[in-house]
Parts: sequence; C-alpha cells; structure tokens
Amino acid sequence: MSGLRVTDWFEYTAKARPLLPFLEMDGRVLSYADADVYANRWAHALVAGGLAIGDRLACLSTNSIEMGVLLMAAAKVGVAPVMLNYRLAPPEWLGILRDSEPRVLFVRGQSYVEAMHSLDLPSVLPGIKLVALECQPPAGWQSLDDYLAGQPLTRPDVQASADDMLYLIYTSGTTGLPKGVMISHNNVLMHVEQSMTASSARKAPGERALVTTPLYHAAGIHRVVNAAVMGGTVVLMEHFDGQRFVEVLERERINSCNMVPAIMKTLVDEIPDIEKRDFSHLEVIYYGAAPVSVGLLRRMMQVFRCDLIQGYGLTESSGGFVYLNEYDHQKALQGEDHLLRSTGRAVLADVKVVDAEGHTLPPGEPGELLVRGANVMAGYWRNPEATAEALRDGWLYTGDVASIDAQGYIYLHDRLKDMIVTGGTNVYPREVEIALLEHPAISDVAVIGVPDDKWGESLLAVCVARGDARPSDDELIGFCRERLGGYKVPRAYSWVKALPRNASGKVLKRELRRPFWEKEGRAIA
Repeated sequence: MSGLRVTDWFEYTAKARPLLPFLEMDGRVLSYADADVYANRWAHALVAGGLAIGDRLACLSTNSIEMGVLLMAAAKVGVAPVMLNYRLAPPEWLGILRDSEPRVLFVRGQSYVEAMHSLDLPSVLPGIKLVALECQPPAGWQSLDDYLAGQPLTRPDVQASADDMLYLIYTSGTTGLPKGVMISHNNVLMHVEQSMTASSARKAPGERALVTTPLYHAAGIHRVVNAAVMGGTVVLMEHFDGQRFVEVLERERINSCNMVPAIMKTLVDEIPDIEKRDFSHLEVIYYGAAPVSVGLLRRMMQVFRCDLIQGYGLTESSGGFVYLNEYDHQKALQGEDHLLRSTGRAVLADVKVVDAEGHTLPPGEPGELLVRGANVMAGYWRNPEATAEALRDGWLYTGDVASIDAQGYIYLHDRLKDMIVTGGTNVYPREVEIALLEHPAISDVAVIGVPDDKWGESLLAVCVARGDARPSDDELIGFCRERLGGYKVPRAYSWVKALPRNASGKVLKRELRRPFWEKEGRAIA
C-alpha cells in the first residue's frame, strides 16, 4: 500500500464505473466521472496559482459537494487542505490561517465571505488568493467560476507521494490552543483498512453512506475518503436535523452512517413513530465519542435493526483504530454487559498501557494508552515540542487513561486532564457517567472536578433531564452508591438544558469547569 494514494482508487472508479454517484446533496448528484473532471480542473487551477506539493489551501464552508471535490483536487497535486471550523469566531480562523499559511482560501456563502473579508487577510498573508463560492465576490476576491475558467479537463502532471500530506487538520483545542495534525495518504489508507476490517457489513461499490458530520472534522473527511477508495456514494447533509436525518435514511436507502450518543438519544427519544420507518437498507451504524448506556444500545438495535460498531480514535491516529464490532455487541446484549463498557479491540495497530514512567502495565491496570502503526500522524505542524511530547520511540501517547484486559478489550477511563483527584484518590469521570446514564430521569451527563477546601477536588455531576423529572441529590447519591464505590459518588448535581459539545460529540468539560476554577484564581486544565 505504501506507494498508493487516495486518488488512485478515485480515478479508477471514474473510469471503470463512470456513472456511479460519488456525492449527493439536496437532489444534486455528481457522478465519479463528473467529479473527476471537476477535480482535475480545480487541481490545474491550484498548480496555475503557484501551489506545489506540500503547500496548503484553506476552505471555510458548511458541508457541500464542492468540499468533497476539493479534497480530491488537492490530493491529486499534493496540496494539503485546511478545512476551517465554521463554528469558530473570526479571530480563531485568523490564528489557524497565520499558523498554516495557505496560498489560497475558498469560502462558501455570503455571511462567511463577509466575515472573512473583514479580517483583511492580504495584509496578514501577502499574496493569498481569495475565492468566493455561491455568492458575489467582494473587491479583491474571485468567483469559483473565474478561478476555474479555462482549466484542462485531464489530470495534472503532478505525482504526489503516499507520504505527502493528504490534509492538515487542527485539533479542537478543548484543552488548549489548536495544533495542526499532519495526516498523509498512507495514514488515511491504513485507517480505511482498519474501519473496513472492523465491520462485516457490505463494502461493495455503490455503498451509500449518510454524512452529517462537518467535513472540517476527521470523521467527516474520512467518510468521503472511504467512499473514494471503495467506490461508495456519500449522501451529504449540511447540518444534522433529527427529522430530516431519519427521512433521508429511509428515502435514500442509506447503508451506513455515523452517530454520537447525543444523536442516538435524540432520534429514539424525540422522533415520532420512528419504529414504523423502513430502515431495511441500513446495515451498520458507527458510533463513538462519549459513554453510552446499555438501555440506549438496546433501543437503537430495536429501532434500526442493524449492526452497531463502536469506534475509538484520535485526530492524531487518523481516526478509529479500536473497534467494538457487531459480534461484541451481540455478546454484550446476551449477558456480557461488561463489553459495553469497553471501546473494543485494536485493529491493525499495536497498543499498550504505560505508567507515568513509561513502564508497560499488566492487564487490568489503568495507565496512559499508547498506539503504534501506519495510521499515526507524522507530527504537529511547525510544533516540534508538541510532536516530541506526543510521539516517543514510535508510539503515540494518546493522553487517554485506559486499561486492557486479558482478551485485548480496551476500557477507556478518561482523558488524563479530565481525571479527578479527590482526597488523593483518582476518579475517572467516565465510569461515574456510565452509572448515572442508567438512571431513567437522566438523558445526558458530564462529571467534573470542582474546587474543594477539604479534598482538593470534589465531584459535580452536570445533568440533562429526560422530560420534566428532577430527582433530588439524595436520590441520585443513593442510586450511585448501589453501583459505585463511595469515593466515586458525586455529592452535588446541577441541571442544564444541554451540555456543550464539539463537532465530534465530545463534551467540552473545560467550559463546564471554567466558572468554578476561575473564581478560585486557578488554572483550568
């Protein structure tokens, strides 16, 4: 695989199955043949604009067919896209642009173009080209039509290497400043192998995947890449909407999709008559990013009647490398409930758990999870210190606390920075959250550490109610005591309408902790 690039498969399908749909959205269908020609024109325009292998471009857009085509165009000529998070504020975009130094910026939509135009980018990044999509370009900008005008329809004569960057993706910055993660063709192709190996679902040309995950996020990018490699079809939605999501699943005969537990809860709790929908084409749902209860999984299997695959990974590992497959789920629901506390077993990657000194720990002992394999990033963009901290002796230090049992199942305990130390004892919030999610009145929960004069930190459970019920603190304390050791039981509970989450569904615990620690004048992890 070492010499192959994502576009080798994409271009083969464009020739062998030219009419097969590659991207669909809101009734618009782009075949592989048409997408290949479109990507060739865009790739030629990049080269004509002076971009060479290793250069960067940036894009700001909600999900669109153009974003999928741009990924293929950039890959053809070895240019690394930086897909900007449209949920960030303009100063945050500017910070990423300063760091990545793209040669050209594509922005889709009037409001985003106006916001980006206000930053006066040419004064910050001299020579940058600015291209507006689907709106009138301001002074100093080009339209996409003008940018692509006159470009050849055939592939540019540029040979990118499989070790060249496929994209440069910035971490969410939930625990600090975003870092640019350098991901190559080889990295992503190994991730494709891992995800395909993890599931027994059909992986033939024409497999239809529904994607609502933003394409600035690795999970969204990888669904497009997986389709390009397998000859699949990506059905895009601009944003997640529960009612529309269910309608598209049914109407478009979707075979696979990604979810996070928050979406799973929304669908089974809030969509009327969901049990009566025809999901007979749906073969597999991939999920992850947060704890999930046994009850929710049973409900998901009852409603969707398909395989469930849990995945765990990081941006730095090119996505998932640990999977709890459909067989594991069947065993769990037949009595081996403990497996649902696991995130699965490593697929085509080496893993181990180490203590603070780097010594490998025996089965069952919690420590930091490490991974080694072809899926692991080359490093952080222009950040040798962070790279040296994350990559040591060929291993990626994930920052996650986990244990591995004798059968190889990996149990995540928490992020190292989310671990709570109360009275000198470590508590992993994930374990407490899983217990609380079993309470019928709790729809969602995050457990954080807050300042405590006696214990250093104490546990606070921030809860989202299921319906109007609000159990008392005493009731919840008693509920937890039946399931957890005493030192793990939160003594305080608060209620919110929704937990703050990033695009991958992970709770932004830093935001929940902030008001408690700032008034103490102490740093927030």
